[in-house]
Amino acid sequence: MIKNNAGIQQFLDAAHEETDKSGKQCDLITFNEFWDEKYGASEKNFDRGAFLNNVGSLQAVNQITYYQELTSYKKGIAPVVFFFKRIIRKINAFLFLPLVAAQNTFNLSVSSFAGHVRNYINREEDTRMVFLKREKELEDKIALQDAQIRELKKAVDELRETVDTLKGGNVR
Repeated sequence: MIKNNAGIQQFLDAAHEETDKSGKQCDLITFNEFWDEKYGASEKNFDRGAFLNNVGSLQAVNQITYYQELTSYKKGIAPVVFFFKRIIRKINAFLFLPLVAAQNTFNLSVSSFAGHVRNYINREEDTRMVFLKREKELEDKIALQDAQIRELKKAVDELRETVDTLKGGNVR
């Protein structure tokens, strides 16, 4: 990725120096900080919904065609314009048809890759949801067992009191 930051960074440095001389506060970020914030890839900027929509769009329009509909805005000479456009298109076909085919192959590969990434994200999300559901079930089970343990401890304490009172009653 080419960052044309030499001139911009010099400008920002000059602005920092100017504000330092004047004694005022300069809160300008550096060009690299701006670039990383604006164009850098980070997890917090990932939008799953937007990504999935973009993959859908990519897969819908991943192929291009060399032969487009010929048009002319000159109503009177449209047949002549069409004739010359067809000739120009046939003359250039040997050059552009292989390029279009190569681009279509590349687009199909990227589209396929993006589809696999989309499927991976969906599968991971489904797995995460299953784990969250299972975690909730286990937490509920633990809470129920904790409540049962408290009840049993209470019953044990009551039984101990009863045993102690009975032992105390027998001792008399």
